[in-house]
Amino acid sequence: MSLKQFSLIAAAPSHCRRALARAIQLALVVGFSGAAVVPLHAQQATGYAIDAGPLAAALNRFAQQSGVSIAADASKLQGLSTEGLVGDYGIDEGFARLLQGTGYAARTTAAGYVLVDAPPVKEATHREPQALPAINVTATREKEATTEGSASYTTPATGAPTRMALSLRQTPQSISVIGRQQIEDQHLITLTEVLRQTPGIVADTLDERVSFSSRGFDLSTMVDGVPTLSFNTVAGASNMVSTSIYDRVEVIRGPAGLLNGVGSPGGAINLVRKRPTSDFSGHLSVGAGSWNRYSIEADIGGAINAAGTLRARLVASHSDGDSFIKAKQRREDVFYGIVEADIADNTMLSAGFEYQRTDIDGANFGQSPLFYADGSRTHLSRSYNSSAAWSTWNMTTRRTFVNLEHRFYNGWKVKADASYSDNERERYSADLWLYPASINASSPLGVVQVANNPAESGNTAFDVYASGPYQLFGREHLATVGFNINHYDFRYGNDSAVANAFDRQAVNIHALDTITRPDFTYPLNRFGGQTEEQAAYAATRMSLSTPLSLLVGARLTWYSNDTWRRLWTNGTNGSRVTTATTRENAVFTPYVGLVYDISHDYSLYASYTSIFQPNTVQNSNGEILDPQRGNNAEFGIKGEHWGGRLNTSAAIFKTQQDNVPIADGLSQDGTVAYRAVKGANTKGFELTASGEVFKGMQLMAGYSYNAKRDRTDTLLNPNYPTRMLRVAGSYQLPGSWSRLTVGGSVSYQSSIYYDESYGLGRAYQGGVTILGLMSRYTFNPHWSAMLNVENLGDKHYFSGLGGYNGYSYGNPRNTWMKLNYQF
Repeated sequence: MSLKQFSLIAAAPSHCRRALARAIQLALVVGFSGAAVVPLHAQQATGYAIDAGPLAAALNRFAQQSGVSIAADASKLQGLSTEGLVGDYGIDEGFARLLQGTGYAARTTAAGYVLVDAPPVKEATHREPQALPAINVTATREKEATTEGSASYTTPATGAPTRMALSLRQTPQSISVIGRQQIEDQHLITLTEVLRQTPGIVADTLDERVSFSSRGFDLSTMVDGVPTLSFNTVAGASNMVSTSIYDRVEVIRGPAGLLNGVGSPGGAINLVRKRPTSDFSGHLSVGAGSWNRYSIEADIGGAINAAGTLRARLVASHSDGDSFIKAKQRREDVFYGIVEADIADNTMLSAGFEYQRTDIDGANFGQSPLFYADGSRTHLSRSYNSSAAWSTWNMTTRRTFVNLEHRFYNGWKVKADASYSDNERERYSADLWLYPASINASSPLGVVQVANNPAESGNTAFDVYASGPYQLFGREHLATVGFNINHYDFRYGNDSAVANAFDRQAVNIHALDTITRPDFTYPLNRFGGQTEEQAAYAATRMSLSTPLSLLVGARLTWYSNDTWRRLWTNGTNGSRVTTATTRENAVFTPYVGLVYDISHDYSLYASYTSIFQPNTVQNSNGEILDPQRGNNAEFGIKGEHWGGRLNTSAAIFKTQQDNVPIADGLSQDGTVAYRAVKGANTKGFELTASGEVFKGMQLMAGYSYNAKRDRTDTLLNPNYPTRMLRVAGSYQLPGSWSRLTVGGSVSYQSSIYYDESYGLGRAYQGGVTILGLMSRYTFNPHWSAMLNVENLGDKHYFSGLGGYNGYSYGNPRNTWMKLNYQF
């Protein structure tokens, strides 16, 4: 990326730009109590690893790593090179080394650094340096976090946990970033596939839904750092999210309470969208794979006016194909568009739209049966479909968003983000009913439930925050303060072909298609509600000394949840009844972390946070469980090697929690019911590494252990593995073989088991290791071809166990080939 790609050139009249800047500055001063912020160009030594090469690229990388601003005319740097910068340097010394022999020098100004003519030594006392025609350039750690085009399996910075762009090493919490390069290399086309390569994450298949958990607890979801509730019910399915529109997926393990006050103690998933590029670029690709699958994708972006102040990007994809499961087909259409406009000096307005439609025929609600009624195992084939071929599960998501960002010359910025999303599910089916397990082993006769089960939801989210540096006691610190609001409403229900009763029919489990699709004339139930969350948050990272930093933050949350139901199966003829009302006011969620640099490469850290999460699930009586409350402590060591090209970490943690929901049969609406467990705790450890291990070798690896137990030391989630190993990597061969990149993945999980709900027996699976392979050949700078192989050993294994008193099989061995044109 060149310096031009960071240019912000104002198109609005100067008086408008000045008025807008003054208005935003006034809002910042009034809203945040007049806190004084003073620009600082810290001169403490920082480690750099900038290769020799073009000067413009080297300066861009230096600006990104150091967090300073540079003003320069990029056209005058063409053809100039530098010997690079490796080692520990202050800002001024780093500039001097990079610019040595180029004829230029760096001079500091109130707005940052500017490149000037370097005077000859003899004339240094007689002439003033002449500044080059300047372009405002803002290159910060936040910009560098973009993974697209980096060829790396790591990122030097993230703001997902704190709103402050910190390196992974300086973030006192466990976090993994799955970037664009890994997504492309390993063919991770959905969020499910991404999280199955993320260290410490369990992706458990229920049916067409997949639940995500860390350390035994579910994960919350954010989009571009803003919490969203749009996936909180069956109307939205985060596991189906296409990765084609995202630059990276950031996964926080452990409570993310600062930005997610009602978030899960497991952590949060942050989906970071692709942004427009300054230069025209993009790609076209076509792919084909096992089970008659194919796809086509286009991704195009760049400046759309001569000045470069207006930029856009469009992503569109279509895929279709069968599955290893009998009569199951899946089609998907994705569209994403975004426009960015520089409307004033350092002020950018962005707006965009996302659309995803996923249609699944032969879709499953629930799982395949584990046992016959006599307690013997079913041993069905991997291709067995527990639903009729005409069953559907069609999901549509639309999301509109707009954000406004202004950057001040003193390093502060203010950003406001607003979005609205709506989700719809169309679902009608005939599914095997496993409550209770009543399949006759000799017949084999079972029961199917035939129903129409639509759902819809809407979510409005707004977030505004300010962040930047400030000076106190002679040192530079960082701070962030903000406010967000989420309003979510949902509706779902069931319709039947039988009045006032569920339509359940006896059928041979190997002849489900003998059940024909009826007209769903009679309403059975309706459920709905709305949730509103408002929160104010603030945090600061204080540099207590050169090696020691303290991160302190807090969140105040106001939460309300109202639910209602209508039932036609209990003689009330669909009368609306309020089922639960929850109110929580000014819930205080603290966060504290310490980071101590013990060497150039390593830091020790410790963090503590409290947990507050209202439950939205019901017990068997239809009552909402009390909110979850608890705390989490984590200790570890992190490493940052070779200028951030490789990040490592080791952590131990303990989470204590009350009112943890554990599956306990069915609720009144036919979904899973839960019971609340007091005194649940999770203990464990994690080891991770991500980035360039050696030249050409990119790696994402992690080993984790955790076990969630109750007060009697009973394992609460025996169907989740306690030990997991996740490794994915790619290696670009050297020399004359450099056009070829090879790699793959290894996924291991320890044994799991599930005790059937009605006492028929225990289903057990030993440890499982799944291997994947990849290779890519680059013909020239434009054309490349790729091959991916999943489950190389063709292992039979459960991808989900016990979610609906049954099981789901993982994918058999399959291949995917893709041809890509880059421009």
